[in-house]
Amino acid sequence: MADSTTSKSVPRPQLLDWCAAVTFVALLIANGFIGSGSNRVLRTLGATLLLLSPFLFVPPFFLLKKYGSADEGGSFFDTNATVDRGVYAVVRHPQYLGYMLMVLGFALLSQHVLTATIGAAAILFFYLHTVKEDQFCREHLGEGYREYAGRVPRFNLVLGTIRYFRRKRLE
Repeated sequence: MADSTTSKSVPRPQLLDWCAAVTFVALLIANGFIGSGSNRVLRTLGATLLLLSPFLFVPPFFLLKKYGSADEGGSFFDTNATVDRGVYAVVRHPQYLGYMLMVLGFALLSQHVLTATIGAAAILFFYLHTVKEDQFCREHLGEGYREYAGRVPRFNLVLGTIRYFRRKRLE
């Protein structure tokens, strides 16, 4: 789905993204020192989330570059169109959902109050970043993104999947 750009001068939100990245790295470092927790069910759930998260955070890099109408030589950050294909047809921010699931996975593996606290902070920063990213995309991509945001949930995979299959059934 392509839109004309409404404002190329709108700055992309970055501060919360950096905060999320720093807390995520802190979580990884803490996890390295703390090790695994004793609850086998939580460790299994954590490992499962870690294995599933790349299916959410890797494809967006390729989808944005391929369908985002970036300027010649631009990166996926230079997207000038709303992308509603692949995982973007199910959730609006799959990469950040994948990062959040990865953070949760590491926290569940360690089962320690320190990693839970750092993980909660990282998830909060990722969430707040997506709120700002939605504002940026509404201004930058215009009405097409507003329509997209109305039909595709920010993070809810279950609702997004249901809506996706309903749309496909109606086509």
